[in-house]
Amino acid sequence: MIDLDAPVADLVLAHSATATVLDRRHIDYCCEGHRPLGQVIAERQLDREALMAELAAAMAEPDPEADPRTATTSALISRALARQHRHLRALLALLGHQSRELMIQHATKLPALRQLANAVDEIASHMLPHLDREEDELFPAMLHNAMTPELRAKLGAMFDEHRDFTQMFKRLRAATGEYQAPAGASDEVVELYAALHEFEVLVARHHHVENHVLLPRFR
Repeated sequence: MIDLDAPVADLVLAHSATATVLDRRHIDYCCEGHRPLGQVIAERQLDREALMAELAAAMAEPDPEADPRTATTSALISRALARQHRHLRALLALLGHQSRELMIQHATKLPALRQLANAVDEIASHMLPHLDREEDELFPAMLHNAMTPELRAKLGAMFDEHRDFTQMFKRLRAATGEYQAPAGASDEVVELYAALHEFEVLVARHHHVENHVLLPRFR
């Protein structure tokens, strides 16, 4: 039974497959994950019965991920470093290179690629320092239970930066028509648009766990 009064973020914590359903409707379970599901449905004028049926179907399947709320802080940070941070850094490098190369190749035919490449550069210029601060300052302090007032203030800044990334991806989604490559685009351009969508999903799921499991343990 899905509780319409429960925060959206709790759905994904309880069963990770619900994130795919929410992603399809651009329902923010990360920075706006504290909002009740029923409120989001009403404000967005979504088909409640259809959404509830899809969520129920997703939750009926075995969950491929363990509930992160049951993990230790050490396990959460190890997972973030090994699975998310490393992958995010590699993807940022790859997407930045591909978007710039394709912009040069198709500058005349597909001028939208310049805006796309600039958006990827903007995200990278903010995300890489963000990952550095987590790895160099915040994660070690969490592991050693050595949070100072200064570091607690940086935790708040960390959450604010997550919101900033959400807005950057909204702009990127708008600029790419929901990641739909232009008509007549090459296979490489189509693959780039699809990869950008996958990148947004990866970031949202990573920030979801940080916002709703890891950070609350120290704020």
